[in-house]
Amino acid sequence: MSSTSAPMPRQWTRDVRVEDFSWLRAPALPARVDVKVRYRAKSAKAVLQKNGALKFDKPERAVTPGQSAVFYRGKEMLGGGIIV
Repeated sequence: MSSTSAPMPRQWTRDVRVEDFSWLRAPALPARVDVKVRYRAKSAKAVLQKNGALKFDKPERAVTPGQSAVFYRGKEMLGGGIIV
């Protein structure tokens, strides 16, 4: 019996692109950051690249274009951008 994993539902993603950044304290990119895409959501670990590519460590649910991505290092807010 082969060990294949089921495809991930479309509502879950690990890769998004972010634009229109606004920084309070811009990190040197690429950077390991904590990200929130919803106000009350727990932050998620991710890597942000210079080109705006954001890769979550684990798939995130219902990340939608037009949402804000807010970046933190610990409890310090670094800034944010818009998911496209």
